[in-house]
Amino acid sequence: MIAEFIYRPISGQFPEKHFGFITPHSLWVKFIDKDNQEWVGSFSQGWEGYATSIINFENEEKTFVVSGGQGYLIDTTRRDQLNKIVLSGIQTAIADPNHRRVIFSSGYDLQCIDFDGKSSTLFDKNFFDDIELMEIRDNKLSARYWYYQRDKDPFHFEIDLETNHTKDTYQLADITNLSNNPTLTIIQKISKWFNGK
Repeated sequence: MIAEFIYRPISGQFPEKHFGFITPHSLWVKFIDKDNQEWVGSFSQGWEGYATSIINFENEEKTFVVSGGQGYLIDTTRRDQLNKIVLSGIQTAIADPNHRRVIFSSGYDLQCIDFDGKSSTLFDKNFFDDIELMEIRDNKLSARYWYYQRDKDPFHFEIDLETNHTKDTYQLADITNLSNNPTLTIIQKISKWFNGK
């Protein structure tokens, strides 16, 4: 099973299925299912500047298509969309095959969708102006994100996918800034931090 973006096919060339609103500006994906049957899907696009990507799960016969920030979890054999709620504003997505899901972010939090099409929030304690999910290794998801009110350079973030324990260089930077002057009391350090000094 494979899925790939293609240019709009000639009408009737492949069996077609439409996902989202049918518009002239849809993205087209060609699928080959487990029986080597080819078919195409058209996917309603979200907005310019948002993610456009495909994540294939060949053994599961599932594909996660992101079309201009709109997310679609597709069962390639049944030719059916598994997520019933709209997934929009996606900036980045990554496969988490060990937990049979896709993790994605719109910048506000980390969400996931399992292979049954159920979505949930994985982490919502930070606000990311922009985020890139980098890799999953040893059950830890690493990412870099930007918080432009603080710095133009990215911060690094890691979450243990089993325990939800996080490491965040933004928080470490705050702790370092608070402890730079050992003569200040903890109240003075907190006051200094809140006042941005």
